[in-house]
Amino acid sequence: MPVTTSRLDGWRAGWRVSLRIARRDVRRHRGRSLLVVVMVGLPVLLLTAAATLWSTDDLDAAERLPFQVGTSQGFVLQPQPTQLRQLLDPMSQTSWNGEPPASIPVPGLTTGTEEASLARLLGARLTEVTTVPATIRVGSHYQSGTVSGVELAHPASLAPKVTLESGRWPAGPDEVLVTVQGMEHGLPSTGTLGLATLGSTGESRERTATIVGVGRSYDSQGSEYLQPTDLVTTPLTSDDVQRLWLVDRATPITWSEVERLNTYGIGVLSRHVVEHPETVTRQPDGVSGPSTTLLVVSVASLGLVLLTTLLAGPAFAVSAARQRRTLALAASNGATTSQLRRTVLAQALVLGVLSAVVGAVLGVTGGIAAVAATRLARPELFFGPLQVPWPAVALVAVTAIISSVVAAVVPSRGLGRLDVVSVLRGQSVSPRLRRRVPVVGAALAAAGAVVVTWVASTRPALELVLFLAGSVAIVGGSLLMVPLVLALVAKVAHRLPLPVRMAAREAGRQRGRATPTVAAIMAGASALAVVCISIEADTTRAARDHVATVREGEATVRGSVTPERLPDLARVVVQNAPGLHTVVVDDLFDYSQQAHPVMVAAQRPGCSLPEILPQPVGGDVTTVPDARCATASSFGRDFSGANLQAADLGEFAAFVGLTAEQRTAMARGAVAVVDPADVAHLPLPGPNGRMVRDLEQLRPVLLDETDGTASFARWRQQTAASGAQVPPRTSDVETVRLPVVHVPREQWNRLVQLTSGSPAGIVTTATAARLGLPTTPSSLVVRGDQGISTELESRLNDAVVASQRDATFTVERGYQRDDTVALVVVFGVIALIILVATLIATALSQTENAPLLGTLAAVGATRRTRRALAGSQALYLALLGAVLGVLVGLAPGLGLARVVLTTTTQDGVRVPPASIPVPWLQILAPVLLVPLVAGALAWVSIRRAPVVVRRAT
Repeated sequence: MPVTTSRLDGWRAGWRVSLRIARRDVRRHRGRSLLVVVMVGLPVLLLTAAATLWSTDDLDAAERLPFQVGTSQGFVLQPQPTQLRQLLDPMSQTSWNGEPPASIPVPGLTTGTEEASLARLLGARLTEVTTVPATIRVGSHYQSGTVSGVELAHPASLAPKVTLESGRWPAGPDEVLVTVQGMEHGLPSTGTLGLATLGSTGESRERTATIVGVGRSYDSQGSEYLQPTDLVTTPLTSDDVQRLWLVDRATPITWSEVERLNTYGIGVLSRHVVEHPETVTRQPDGVSGPSTTLLVVSVASLGLVLLTTLLAGPAFAVSAARQRRTLALAASNGATTSQLRRTVLAQALVLGVLSAVVGAVLGVTGGIAAVAATRLARPELFFGPLQVPWPAVALVAVTAIISSVVAAVVPSRGLGRLDVVSVLRGQSVSPRLRRRVPVVGAALAAAGAVVVTWVASTRPALELVLFLAGSVAIVGGSLLMVPLVLALVAKVAHRLPLPVRMAAREAGRQRGRATPTVAAIMAGASALAVVCISIEADTTRAARDHVATVREGEATVRGSVTPERLPDLARVVVQNAPGLHTVVVDDLFDYSQQAHPVMVAAQRPGCSLPEILPQPVGGDVTTVPDARCATASSFGRDFSGANLQAADLGEFAAFVGLTAEQRTAMARGAVAVVDPADVAHLPLPGPNGRMVRDLEQLRPVLLDETDGTASFARWRQQTAASGAQVPPRTSDVETVRLPVVHVPREQWNRLVQLTSGSPAGIVTTATAARLGLPTTPSSLVVRGDQGISTELESRLNDAVVASQRDATFTVERGYQRDDTVALVVVFGVIALIILVATLIATALSQTENAPLLGTLAAVGATRRTRRALAGSQALYLALLGAVLGVLVGLAPGLGLARVVLTTTTQDGVRVPPASIPVPWLQILAPVLLVPLVAGALAWVSIRRAPVVVRRAT
């Protein structure tokens, strides 16, 4: 009785045989298999290594929790005057319909009894933890840091939020622990240091603190925030500190209790709620689903499929070409088309699995090694427990396998039109072109370009999805047109030199092998074009938006610098570079909120006292409500060029370049202003404000002079019980007349700083003291007669940072990209991809062309002729793929550039760019150089005459 098999059994048996053949072929052709493993496995390696590093660095809520609450049930924040509607994170609130109601008073709560009152309300033992920024002095050097104040009655319950690694716990506010973070910032592990905490009223008086140990400490006000601190001491009592209390009790803080505590205005981070987020009944406003995550994963997977498919395509195409004779013999013996295709796809499946496994293993290993190396080199960086994202690794590996199979689909489809007789005779050429395929490709590419351009112009909903779909359509349509381009070039190749003519005709005859090669090179070139155009657009936008704070070539000191430190930093600059000029500009205002400060404002003819007092200029830094009465004053920082400021006479005279006569006048009490004749042509700020982006175009508020003097109103500001400023009465205002010194604009602009309220006038600090005006250092400007070199800038920056860690010495040099290294790496990687794809495709093509080279050698072709043919083939395919890649990348690149360069007005109207810059040099240089390098390497690879053993025809 004959044995019958089902269709499924036959399918399984066919795949079993095909996989066995594929495994044998992989072992037999190790070199070609290794190339495929590299091309497919390298993206897998990079993605899995990055995922491992990112997952370890990115702590989830459960991993952060012990460092936020220690071993307690959670923490509560200081009561607020209004009720809260918090989410899981006490720093995140849902909105009220109207004004939030007043909070319920905590029973017995008064100033100084917060801990006891909250402990009774919660029925728990509380441990106070405070956090405050501070200025730390080590020797003569100052730096900024963060100090944790911890109640140490029960230190065991604090770990791992606060831990002691060596030494002992501090016994009072004059003793501190230095953390690992602080030691990395330059703090010593023993000895003493100066400590001054910062608050809204300024810096406290410095005290000497003794270091008694080394530990670790982490600051957290909510579930998403976690940062290490520099010092640990006992709780700080300033009103400006951030306070929380750890809740130590047996029962957890449930969500219902969180809601109850919110009615008292108390924010809560509960261990139980974080571990059981499903108990949270409130939803955030505008909650969104997981579509963003799914979109990112989908986009990444699509990119991996496209990249691997295009890079591995030439290898599978040549592999299929090499097996033509074997497959033709199988077909002549009855093998079906599906069996032939299955043979090619099985090789792709075996190589894809091998590549994915190797890439994933090496990537995870590399990620773990990167984590270990980072922990060793940078112990202050906070990494969580080692975490390998196995679902992401599996997704990347499966995507790589799919991309390998997809890369082999096109060559396998070509086996359906295999001419068995021609192949067995050794006369295999590509079949005739199907006319509708290039037409469909052209239509698809045109539609993709239209979609990309439309999305970039209108920014519709799901713009990212539509933009990616249009880009994929452009790439897919261009790939369908590649065979037509190869055929057309082959037809007109008679005008080309002989080696190039032969290369073009060979590519036209063997389109099935040449198309994947061109596609792989086209992928890299199109990516290069998109990246170059996008970066050029970003550079143009950044240069357009860049506002120079001081004149080009001058320097400022920026960062978290307290006003009192500016004179010290000026001395640091002068000590390290005596030839430079420095000036510390003082505001004539007391920012420590003096009760009744003295103020001055220049008087204007035709403007009454209420029109210029108490605030002559209102609004933000770019608006002037009434330009007619806007005047210079000691509090006119509402827009640049309206502020009266002070400076030391010697520093100011040397920095600006005053004459001896001008210096003498200022020493007698004169006010220096820019020469009115030099700024008369500049426009005045209008009623709606005028954004000044170029300090050379700034026109300060001018003084009204009479016989070389200007009148100023001087009064002592009074404040009502409500805190509002009371306009002065006419009888309380004193008129002061000061001589005026005119400084040429070229010299005056040395002093201008757009972002800190450039001066309308400068008086000496002695004159300010004589007028009873308070002075507070505001800014530090540095210049050199011969400029400041980059080497000197680096040296002065080191000196400034050594004195004040968060300060930086920055020279204005116009817009400068700060990602040059990253751009070089990006360009290098893309150029390397193009070169590697070209060389691998060329090597595989040369292997396939070995019989042809043997025939040429047999009929007398010299090594030079064979080298010319090999080099021409590599040059031709690489150049064709690069040119097509540039054309393919233009539409997406210009679309991204349009998005980057489009500006939006205050009314929400989008203003497209008048033109889009295209960096042709950066694009065309690799496009031309890489094919030349590939051709040169292919030319060199032909070293000896091939040995012709046997030809089929």
